[in-house]
Amino acid sequence: MRISHNRRGVIAAATLAIIISTSYALIPSTQKQQRRQTSPPQVSFFGTSRRIAGLSHQQPLYATIPTESEEATATSSSTSSAHHANSHDANAKIANELSLGKTLDNGPVIDFASVKDTSSRAEQALLAARQKYETGVSKSTINENSRLMGINDEVVAEVGYEIGNFVNEYVDTSIGEDANLLVQKCARYLRSKATSSDTFPKLGSSNIIEGGKEDWLSLQSSDGKVLATSNFTPDEISRMEGLIKRAYDESGIVTSAFAKTFYLGTQVLPEPAMKAIWAIYVWCRRTDEIVDAPRPNAQDPNDEMLTDLSEWEIRLEQLFDVGDVVDVLDLPLLDCKVKYPSLPIVPFSDMIRGMLMDIPELGQERYDTWDELHLYCYRVAGTVGLMSMPVFGCAEGYTDEIAK
Repeated sequence: MRISHNRRGVIAAATLAIIISTSYALIPSTQKQQRRQTSPPQVSFFGTSRRIAGLSHQQPLYATIPTESEEATATSSSTSSAHHANSHDANAKIANELSLGKTLDNGPVIDFASVKDTSSRAEQALLAARQKYETGVSKSTINENSRLMGINDEVVAEVGYEIGNFVNEYVDTSIGEDANLLVQKCARYLRSKATSSDTFPKLGSSNIIEGGKEDWLSLQSSDGKVLATSNFTPDEISRMEGLIKRAYDESGIVTSAFAKTFYLGTQVLPEPAMKAIWAIYVWCRRTDEIVDAPRPNAQDPNDEMLTDLSEWEIRLEQLFDVGDVVDVLDLPLLDCKVKYPSLPIVPFSDMIRGMLMDIPELGQERYDTWDELHLYCYRVAGTVGLMSMPVFGCAEGYTDEIAK
């Protein structure tokens, strides 16, 4: 089982902040817990950043770890303050803490979005795997057992049943419809609800006439595949709306199974935002499973994982560029893209690279400088804040760039 204590620790520390746009919790399974127990201790970024964030970005992390005597002093000070709380003691405590380091206030702002590290073994390996996949040299093995990508034995065991099978309940076999055809029809329905051509910027260039009406929504992809049409019967719309709702509900079930505290936090959100966060979480969950799931029958687990991850990244790009989907659990994310057109693809792509940063033989488990750790933290946790921002919105007078 390839799993990172470091990544899990960073993500877990971000969980409770989801309501303010900074969370993504992947609650580990028993197997992952065992891995965490055997992993070497890591520096806690969230536990020490407030004191030392202003230090040199190239300063070794071990230089910032408090000694046992410092921790004992802090504990003693905290206990004393609890019994003798007054303004003098509080001010003295603040002054003492400030003397030990610097705070985040007025520190440098570094934008790690879309950062590519050409020297990274993991990124080089992913690029090579994608090139092989696109040229047909290698192919994904993820669907050999007919399960959805990112859904494996561990996920099914945690949830208690096979994920995505509910789609068959909405199929109308009397018209020759199957599950895949219904999912694609539902995707066309969702694309037809987009209010701007900017929502899917690469949605073909060949207009087709349907019902005597030419519309940017009625377009074809470069291979001639019809990607959008607005002609649906009331019965079709009813079935598709039911399928979309069910897909959201299933996303909520997966979220609650793996991230109970996280799921509880989403319950205070308005329903549209709550469901959108479920959709985002499930995409992240599936990405993590593709990277970390055990592959006992693979000749080269890393090579197989990289091939599957290449297909997953291409699927992501297709969804954001032209609104294309592959399976029923893609529908909630597509719906989010329609409802929140400013939802950016960059943090999703960056998270994929973050997942690879701690894979044995590809990434690393320890970081020597703050710059390296900052990039890692952004990719595996900060990205979710950017995914969530269009859902939560910004306060009056603020823009996405300011919030970012």
